[in-house]
Amino acid sequence: ILARAVARAVKRQAKAAQGASVYEEEEYLLALILRENVMKEQECKEKLKEYCQRLRNITQELNIMGPKLKEICKDDTTAEAKCTKLETKVKEKCTTFETKLGIAAKKDVSTLEDNDCKENERQCLFLEGACPSDLTENCNKLRNLCYQRKRDGVAEEVLLRAFRGDLKDKSGCEKKIKNVCLKIGQESDELTKLCLYQKETCDTLMTKKQNKCDFLKTKIEELLKKKGFKTKCPVLLRECHFYEETCTDKLKCKELVNNCKEKNVVYTEPGSNFEPIRPGITLAEEIELEELYKEAAKKGVRIGRPPTRDATELLFLLSQSGTKSTVAEKCKEVLDKKCKDLKEHKFLKDLCEKDKINEDGKKKCNELDKELATRASIVSKEIEKYLDIANGKEIISWHVLHTFLSERKCTKLLSDCFYFTQDKGPLNKECDNLKAACYKKGLEAPANEALQDKLRGKLQGLNETWLKNLRKNLIKVCEKMKGESDELFVLCMNPIKTALTVSTDLRLRAVALQEHLNEKRDFPTKKDCKELEEKCEVLGKDSKEIKWSCYTLKQHCNRLESIEQLEEELLKENKGYLKDENSCKEEAKKRCEKWFRRENSKFFPACSDLELVCKKIIRNVESKCNILKGYMETMKIVDKIENKEEEVCGLWAPYCKKFTPSCTELEENGGKGCKKLNKKCESFFKKKELENKAIDGLKGNLATNEECKETLKKYCVALTNATNGLETLCKSNEANKKDEDVRKEVCEKLVKQVQEKCLKLQEELTEISEKLKEKGKNYEKIKKEAEEAMKEANLVLSRLETTNKKSANNAVNNASVAPKETKDATQFKLIRRNTNTQVTKKELEAFDLVARAFDLYVELKEICDHSLKDCGFKKECKCENPCGKIQEVCSKLEPLKVKPYETTTKNITTTTTTTTTTTVTDPKATDCQSLQTTDTWVTKTSTHTSTSTTTSTVTSRITLTSTRRCKPTKCTTGEEDEAGEVKPSEGLRMSGWSVMRGVLVVMMISFMI
Repeated sequence: ILARAVARAVKRQAKAAQGASVYEEEEYLLALILRENVMKEQECKEKLKEYCQRLRNITQELNIMGPKLKEICKDDTTAEAKCTKLETKVKEKCTTFETKLGIAAKKDVSTLEDNDCKENERQCLFLEGACPSDLTENCNKLRNLCYQRKRDGVAEEVLLRAFRGDLKDKSGCEKKIKNVCLKIGQESDELTKLCLYQKETCDTLMTKKQNKCDFLKTKIEELLKKKGFKTKCPVLLRECHFYEETCTDKLKCKELVNNCKEKNVVYTEPGSNFEPIRPGITLAEEIELEELYKEAAKKGVRIGRPPTRDATELLFLLSQSGTKSTVAEKCKEVLDKKCKDLKEHKFLKDLCEKDKINEDGKKKCNELDKELATRASIVSKEIEKYLDIANGKEIISWHVLHTFLSERKCTKLLSDCFYFTQDKGPLNKECDNLKAACYKKGLEAPANEALQDKLRGKLQGLNETWLKNLRKNLIKVCEKMKGESDELFVLCMNPIKTALTVSTDLRLRAVALQEHLNEKRDFPTKKDCKELEEKCEVLGKDSKEIKWSCYTLKQHCNRLESIEQLEEELLKENKGYLKDENSCKEEAKKRCEKWFRRENSKFFPACSDLELVCKKIIRNVESKCNILKGYMETMKIVDKIENKEEEVCGLWAPYCKKFTPSCTELEENGGKGCKKLNKKCESFFKKKELENKAIDGLKGNLATNEECKETLKKYCVALTNATNGLETLCKSNEANKKDEDVRKEVCEKLVKQVQEKCLKLQEELTEISEKLKEKGKNYEKIKKEAEEAMKEANLVLSRLETTNKKSANNAVNNASVAPKETKDATQFKLIRRNTNTQVTKKELEAFDLVARAFDLYVELKEICDHSLKDCGFKKECKCENPCGKIQEVCSKLEPLKVKPYETTTKNITTTTTTTTTTTVTDPKATDCQSLQTTDTWVTKTSTHTSTSTTTSTVTSRITLTSTRRCKPTKCTTGEEDEAGEVKPSEGLRMSGWSVMRGVLVVMMISFMI
């Protein structure tokens, strides 16, 4: 997403660029390609043939590179011919441009205009390499002036936004600037300087304000005339937000807002989504400073927060405006004049006394010359290290400048130069080179990122084949992108070098990200996660070095998100689970066990260490409660209810309901707490309940006010004689108010509420539909496995009788997964009997699978019930597609099949055997016995809860008499005979009594019906 935005951002008036002379005349293109070689004909021919040959080795389709380059590189003869008299033509253009450049380079930053920069910078880009001795010095100077102009412009824009509505006159500016500077004066070096010269800054801002207002007025009127120029709406709506109150000439902002709203473009101002449990927004957030800096970065100006500066460094900055010969004298001169404005300055106020410089100030100033020499030496060495300067006192040509500095290093060194550069000072040349290098890096960064976005996954390799393929792909990308900016055009004209440049730049970005990850990955904030995970996603496809750091970051960010979700889960039930760490751990443990069974992975990171997690959650909740308590006190919320009941109760009551059980101090709070608020909001609660009933009854008919009124009219017929409160939606108790007006107001309110609900509902339902689809497949898989396991283990799932009998009560009380808040639950048990054997592995697996299947079913049922209710608004919210998918999954959702409860009578037979033995002496026999056995079958009846079975039993009395049975024959009672066939009425078919082996093993499973 970021890279695509960058690709769009690099467009710097492409049409104007294509119409400019540098793009139309062949000499400029050849000067760009050949640089200093253009000035010698023989070298020109050799280098141009070499360039064309290498280009043809990559691709034969040179038309991709543009018609001029195709013509130049058609063949070697044509290439050689292009060099004839080229030196003269290019020299002539350099001479003409040198004069024009000299005039622009002599201007001050404040007097430069857009055309001085834009066109001259472009010509420098094309011609400087060919005529370095004539152009390099002034091109460097002009670029740095233009760079500083852009940076100053951003700082002025920051202050203009901060003064919103208080800049109607100079006195208003002077009153507010001190407070503004305290809050954002350290955000950039330019802001620091503007805040040191507050009176002069207010003069500048008054002029800038008028220019801004005139510009906005023209742009808004142009847009309103064009109708439907949708791309301009976001920018102008933001400008209206910041300048409508400031501009004395009224801007047509309301008309613009309505026009843009018709195109579905709406501006959400910072801080509009107020949450009374979050700290208030800072001034930097209020003026959208981060967004402003991102916009500046797209134009090549990357602004970072500089190091905090001490009094000595601020004196260096002040002395730059002095007229004396030494730094010390300049310092005393300027400080003496400025003391009356520095009475409240944190670092400089102690150097003044009675609006004049004191002895401490003079002493500090006298040390500056020596201090400057020391600090300048340190900075100079560091600049030389990064720019690899052979001769530090010479200006480096733009094409030779290294851009291997990181963004942080640029911010630090540019800040050093901002403070330590003096007129004819020791750092001037080095700092001129540094500024140009950082500006070049800033300008090339969007171009590099745009190319990298199109070449994602192809930017890292080691061999020649990889490099050749990269160059081929680069040329294809350049076909469409080379006209989007000057920097892209320059990169695309040299694909051989650019392939390595883009790859190297990506590696440097990965190194910078690695440094950032080393600092943030173990304890990231929510903002860090958003920023760094996006960079990991973009760079990770071409950089293996950051893989594990990004993985670690993702784990910690998942944990952070999981903790937030767990906190929300424990808060939303309003049971006070978060009043202390023990309550948190106890309840969280129960939830975690359930989520583990359901394989709900989003809570796994939080559940892994509940000791630490609960400490963090309790701290978070305490912080939110304190913020809520503070807001209610300072904003006197309870006192505002009488005049703004709906607005106040609608915003604050839900937070009271959510946090009071965990933060008892919110209850009273000196009569300003939630207890008083709830009492005063009683009428609002009743009204809200009626509105919710109405929305539920009218859903599907709330797309427009007219549709609502028509449906409500029919609804009201049935409520003619109602006394349950719903009649107030249809008729008025006021004598002078028509029923039609009441219904109109009701519909406007209901439709608005539904529209607000729809803002998030479509996205939520789309996400739920995908999640349901995945979870549905998983449930069907587990369900099938559970059924097979029950069948294999000869187990049957049976419904318990809901009676007051002791056994049933025990079963209910021991239900392991029954939610505490559930009132109407049906209990089930998975049964098996066995007196003599242990539970088998198959039975354990069956128990586990059945539990998982029911857990998943309960979870899916809850999601279905909630989302199908929301789908009642599918017409209003235009979310028929996700609702269709949800309905498809939910309609097929079925639990495991359960056997009904039945009471059966079972015959239990006890056999009594009486044996009478008579020994008869027989010489022919060896110890024979006369044996008589009598078996008596006694039947008794018992009642128990089980799967319904029918058993056919024959009761009889058998007498077996034998007069001669000899040893070693042993008697038998026939105990191993089978009892016959058992046929369950609804369950699995089971043969014999092997499954009914005595003791009852019960597993309870509960779920909501």
